[in-house]
Amino acid sequence: MLYASNLTRWLQRKRYQYEVTFSLYMLTPTEKFIFNTFLLLFISLIIVAASLYLPEHVMKMASRAWFYYAGDETAVGGGTRAGSGLDVARPRQGDMGKTGGKMEGQDVLKMLGWV
Repeated sequence: MLYASNLTRWLQRKRYQYEVTFSLYMLTPTEKFIFNTFLLLFISLIIVAASLYLPEHVMKMASRAWFYYAGDETAVGGGTRAGSGLDVARPRQGDMGKTGGKMEGQDVLKMLGWV
């Protein structure tokens, strides 16, 4: 029973600190409800946004940091060789020959350095 009274007193003190900090003690109950609703909505939106977009942002920043450190963004997993900005559909100058301007599969792999 002693612990329950201590917990109740602690919760009452925290509620009092909350009301004094945000000046809620001078508002009517309806105004307190509206303020607390907006505060809860705002904090909920911040938590949802952080949980949805923060992991992607951290991976992107880690990829950029690794690129600045090592010069290779594929090691972190942020970039792939296919999506690295290389234009593999257009043949290089001088490759127009036996295939009539089209690159064959082995030529693309050689250009990417995979063979």
